[in-house]
Amino acid sequence: MSCKTCGLLDRSKDPEYCVRFKKTITDTSVGEDCIYYLNEKYEDGELLTPQQHLIMQDQDFRSKKMQGPIR
Repeated sequence: MSCKTCGLLDRSKDPEYCVRFKKTITDTSVGEDCIYYLNEKYEDGELLTPQQHLIMQDQDFRSKKMQGPIR
């Protein structure tokens, strides 16, 4: 787990840019314990964009937000 392999890292910019935190990443070792780390995902053989990864992650968080015990 590091920024280099995270789906939220925009490699098209120089320096690389984290779309979750909206900041540039110069030292990729700082993300070793990031709770927002997301494995890169492929659809139809193509890597999803960082923005698509972010949308998927937000949807996943929202779906888990309302879970809890049923009374």
